[in-house]
Amino acid sequence: MKPRKNYRSRPKKTGAKKRQKVLAQKRRLVTAGCVKESLVKLSTVEIRNLLKKTAKKKAGKSGLKPVKAGKVVKKKPAVKKKKQD
Repeated sequence: MKPRKNYRSRPKKTGAKKRQKVLAQKRRLVTAGCVKESLVKLSTVEIRNLLKKTAKKKAGKSGLKPVKAGKVVKKKPAVKKKKQD
């Protein structure tokens, strides 16, 4: 017996949406301080890896710790032990 509900697969990205996403990623890298001419030669995988590195650097400076799936969690402040007299 066939199930009543037809399960659909996830929609595929078109070439235009992929290009749009890559352009947005390149713009983010340029604002982070990368040279625009060097980004032209990179592949999409290399661009994503560069974005990950800049996110880690940014998180390190602001005192935040990056977590999977783009979530960010604040680091716990270091506890200073008081000297007893």
